[in-house]
Amino acid sequence: MIRLRGWYAPLLTLAASLIACRNRDSGAPTQAKPQSSLRVVSFRNDVYPVLAKNCASAEGCHGNKPTPSVNLDLRASSAYGELVNKPSEGRRSAVRVKPGDPEASFLVDKLTGRLGPVQEGKQMPIDVDTGAPVVPSPLPPDFVDQVLERWIAAGAPNN
Repeated sequence: MIRLRGWYAPLLTLAASLIACRNRDSGAPTQAKPQSSLRVVSFRNDVYPVLAKNCASAEGCHGNKPTPSVNLDLRASSAYGELVNKPSEGRRSAVRVKPGDPEASFLVDKLTGRLGPVQEGKQMPIDVDTGAPVVPSPLPPDFVDQVLERWIAAGAPNN
């Protein structure tokens, strides 16, 4: 029997343990987390509150006192109907929210700033005093991709 001294013994023990674990687990199939475990996004509970706070509450925006150039009412009584399958005024042949298709939904582009160079307006939300896009955006960091796009991809239900 060979006796190891110094730092060789713990190193070899660790290596033998790792090899044993690898060999034991190598044949086991890995299980992916099912997609159904993702929480359903709700318009009333997840989407609308962010739009109300950032887009419909300030004067001159999409709330109680819009300016003449604003033709989108995001107050509670009309927000869903104003967004889903409603033609966009900023982009020809587009809709504000196209159920099942976040990439074709103009609202996503307005909130992310993916706008064309001509007459598609400014990235939202804007500062009511200066008229410039608010930088950094006051929207929650994951709102567009984890809430809005998921809601649209799920068919933009009125839930």
